[in-house]
Amino acid sequence: MVFCICDNKMVRVAMVCLGNICRSPMAEAVAKEMAKEAGVANQVVIESFGTAGWHEGGRTDPAADAALRRRGWPVGDHRARRIHPCDLEAADLVLCADRSNLEEVRRLAMGKIDANKIQLLRSYDPAARPGDDDIPDPWGCDAAQFDRSLQLIEAACRGLIGALARRSV
Repeated sequence: MVFCICDNKMVRVAMVCLGNICRSPMAEAVAKEMAKEAGVANQVVIESFGTAGWHEGGRTDPAADAALRRRGWPVGDHRARRIHPCDLEAADLVLCADRSNLEEVRRLAMGKIDANKIQLLRSYDPAARPGDDDIPDPWGCDAAQFDRSLQLIEAACRGLIGALARRSV
């Protein structure tokens, strides 16, 4: 189920993976750039978080930055952050890289936050199929796996930004 983005208020999107050094910062970078290209950057705030705090304060994995560069996306000065209940409350949409992180975010929400706003990132990818809708964690893998994860992120972000752009019309 895709979250309904139906009014003209600023939309806060939280991208979530495990350590906030690979998938979610790549998703943040891609979605921000796509939002600029679609002319909706002033209507959306996109941030990224991890469900684990192992890398808090650390930079994006160099292999993730390299994948972004290979595909022409900007690389920023990202610092890893762990997601907290206040971040969930502030977000309009929480998009998780995989089912493991989805379940952890739901646990963290403790039923106090609208469950419809917590989804898999690939719920915005029309090619995603149930059971094949996770973005694999490329941490510790080769460049090809980072590229594959980034391709899935791009497809999902294209759908997300398309939904945001349609909302603003």
